[in-house]
Amino acid sequence: IDITSLQTTMKPSFLWNVNKPALASFRRQDYHGDPSVSLESAVRKTLKDKTGKTFNGPIRLLTHLRYFGHCFNPVSFYYCFNETDEKVEAIMAEVTNTPWKERYAYVVDKKSQSKSKPNFSASPKKQLHVSPFWGMDHDYEMLFSLPEDSLSVHMKNFKEKEKVFDVTLSLKRRPFTNRTLLTALLRFPLLTLMVVFRIHWQAVRLYIRRAPFFTHPDKI
Repeated sequence: IDITSLQTTMKPSFLWNVNKPALASFRRQDYHGDPSVSLESAVRKTLKDKTGKTFNGPIRLLTHLRYFGHCFNPVSFYYCFNETDEKVEAIMAEVTNTPWKERYAYVVDKKSQSKSKPNFSASPKKQLHVSPFWGMDHDYEMLFSLPEDSLSVHMKNFKEKEKVFDVTLSLKRRPFTNRTLLTALLRFPLLTLMVVFRIHWQAVRLYIRRAPFFTHPDKI
C-alpha cells in the first residue's frame, strides 16, 4: 500500500475503505505513531530521528489490513523510495507485541555486502519485549531483498553470538484489485485472528514444557 496516496490506492468499495467500516479496512490507529498525525508524517519523522536523513519519496507499506474488524501485525514493513521512485533508500520494520500492543521501529538504511543481489541488512540489538519466553539479551540479524516481483525478509535471533531462532517471509507480488482481495478474504477470512491464536497457542505449549519465563522488563 502506498501510504503517500492512500485515498487513491484504496478507493472506497464494498470490500475495502480507509478509516471506515469494510470487510478489509485501513485504520490509522493500527499503524505507526500518533493516530492524530498522518501515517506518512509519522513515518518520515521516525526515519529522520533515527537516521538523520530526510526521505521525500514514496513510502509503501507491507502489512495486514483490518479484516472483519480485527487487526494485528507482529511486524509491518515500510519501504522508502527515493524521490524519483526508482530505488529503495531505507526500510523500516515495526514490531508489535501482544498482549501489550507496544511497538518499536527498526530502521535499516544500509545495503548488505552480498555480491549476488542487492539487499538491505542490519544487526540491531533487541529493543522490544515480544515474548515471555525470550529475554532481552538478544541481537537480531535482518536481511531484506528489494521489493520487486517477489520479496523476502530473513530474520535471525542470536544470544551470546549463538543463533537461537530464525524465520523467513517470502512473498510474490499481486495486483491490488477487488478480485485479488476477495480471493484472499475467502481463502483466509480470519487471518489476523489466526495470527493471534497461533501466537498464544505456541505460548501455551512452551508453558506446558516449562520453558524459561521472562517477565516484561517494565513489570519488574
